[in-house]
Amino acid sequence: MINWFKILGVSMLLLICTAFSANAQDADEKAEVDVVTVGTYINDIQMIDMPSHSYVVDMYVWFRWNNPDINPLETFEFMNTFDPEAHVEEAGYDEPQPQPDGSLYGYIRHQGAFSTKFHIEKYPFDSHELKVFIEDAEYSVDEVVYRADEKPLTLNPDIELPGYDIVNPSFKIEGKLYNTNFGDLNDAGASSYSRFTVVLPIVRPAFSGGVKTFLPVFLIILCAALSLLLDPVHVEARVGLSITALLTLVATQFTASSDLPQVAYLTMLDQIYIASYMYILVVVSLVVRGTRIDEQGAIQGVAGATAELAKGGPRAAIIVTAAYMAVVILILMFSLI
Repeated sequence: MINWFKILGVSMLLLICTAFSANAQDADEKAEVDVVTVGTYINDIQMIDMPSHSYVVDMYVWFRWNNPDINPLETFEFMNTFDPEAHVEEAGYDEPQPQPDGSLYGYIRHQGAFSTKFHIEKYPFDSHELKVFIEDAEYSVDEVVYRADEKPLTLNPDIELPGYDIVNPSFKIEGKLYNTNFGDLNDAGASSYSRFTVVLPIVRPAFSGGVKTFLPVFLIILCAALSLLLDPVHVEARVGLSITALLTLVATQFTASSDLPQVAYLTMLDQIYIASYMYILVVVSLVVRGTRIDEQGAIQGVAGATAELAKGGPRAAIIVTAAYMAVVILILMFSLI
């Protein structure tokens, strides 16, 4: 007589062993992720071009890995290059170099322009982050992941960046998710790739940036205010001085804007220029109104405080300039706080 209970028990035991074997195999497959150690040395930052949102970096990048079947030097790429054809790259070795711990090592020196969008709302008191994105272009995070070296980011202590100070450089490693299969029907869909990001924060010195930017504007405002100090009988001199101040302000803004990227919003500097235009237009209005003098020296059509302002003089100049300075202070407060 067949012992069905024994047969059933043996079958269940085989199924359980098969399941455990499959799970162990899956776990082994998932564990076969190659870890690549990454490090960088920033040799120089050669140029920052604000209008094109670009900057030139001279840097070294190195990798260490264990699997001889891969070569991160051949599969990595920079993800935010600007004008890729102008980049220069030189490998340190023709072949990966064995290390004492059994790993393989290689490095490259790369020079070229990179791009990150600059935010200039607070110009000239602005700060930016110069970034370099390094990513494996072939293997997803299921196959290759980056790991930071013991000193993953080092700056050349002799780097000089005219007009800026470099503060607290940092890095981060993350998986960059792409919600597309890039048209490949053999690909299941979204995939993630290991990314190493170099972050170089820079700030513009507040004192020198403010003086160079605002001093010309305030000198123009001062010249416009001087037209109110002239006697109303000197019509040509008053009008000429105020109109010259207006034209000079336009030229100054054009020169300042040429060094900045084109943006759709008003920067702090734009708001100050608008306030300066309004100030000069008020001065011109007062000067023009002051030309309507009758035989007794009184301004026709106005009286009281308005007439006193139209005549000009120290009081008018102080009142109008004080109102302008109050507006400028409010702009600075709302922009910087």
